[in-house]
Amino acid sequence: MAARLVTIPISHFCEKARWALDRAGVEYVEQRHLQVIHVFAARRAGGGRTVPVLVTADGRVLPESSDILRWADTQIAPERRLYPDGALGADVAAFERRLDEGFGPDGRLWMYHQTLPVVGELGPWALAGVPRWERAAFRVGSRAMDRAIRRVLGVDGPAAAAALIRVDAVFDDVAARLSDGRPYLLGDRFTAADLAFAALAAPALLPARYGSPLPPLEAMPEPYASEVRRLRAHPAGVFADRLYAQERG
Repeated sequence: MAARLVTIPISHFCEKARWALDRAGVEYVEQRHLQVIHVFAARRAGGGRTVPVLVTADGRVLPESSDILRWADTQIAPERRLYPDGALGADVAAFERRLDEGFGPDGRLWMYHQTLPVVGELGPWALAGVPRWERAAFRVGSRAMDRAIRRVLGVDGPAAAAALIRVDAVFDDVAARLSDGRPYLLGDRFTAADLAFAALAAPALLPARYGSPLPPLEAMPEPYASEVRRLRAHPAGVFADRLYAQERG
C-alpha cells in the first residue's frame, strides 16, 4: 500500500516534501487540493490546517515538511541522507528551520500579492491534478479564495514589499556562503539545507523542473516576471537552478 501525500500542487512546502520522497525512491500517491479546501483534506488525513501531510504506508501521519524529510531519510542509504550525523546535521536542521520560518512564508506572501489579482487566469497551473469538483469550485469561487488567502496570510502591498526585501536578504546570504567555491550551502554534500532553499525559492524563480507545472513568465504580471528574471540571474538563483538540474531527478 503506497503512502499518501496531501498537497496544494503549486505549494513550495509541498515541493520540498515531494523532492525528498522522490529522491528517497518512496512510492506515494499525491492527493492534490486547492487552497482553502486543503484545510479539510489535511485534517481528514490526520494533520492540522496546513499541507503537506504524509500518511505512510503503515499509517503514520507526518504533518510538516521537515517531518517528511526526516522520515524520507530513514528510507535511503546513510551516505545520501539529508541530515548528516553530528554537528553538520545540527547545522543543517537549524538552517532549514530558518528557511521554513522566514524565507518560505515571505516568498509565498509576495507571490500571492502579485498573482491573486489575476488568479482566474492561472487555473491551468493552480488546478493541476485537483479533483474535478474543485476545478468547478475554482471557476465560481476564485474571488472568495482571494479574500480568504489575503485575510489568513496578511497579504497586502506593504507586507509584500517587506517580504521581498527579506527574500533578497536570504539570496544574498546564500550567495555569500557560496562565494568561497563550496558546491553546497554547508560544504561538499547536498543536504536538507540545499533542498529547502531550492524548493522554497520557487515563488521567486518559477523553476522549470518543479514537481508540478508552474506558469511561464509570459503568463505572469510584468512586475512579478521582472523580479523573477532578476532573481534567476542572482548567484543564489543560479545555484537553485543547478540544484534542480542535478539533484531533483
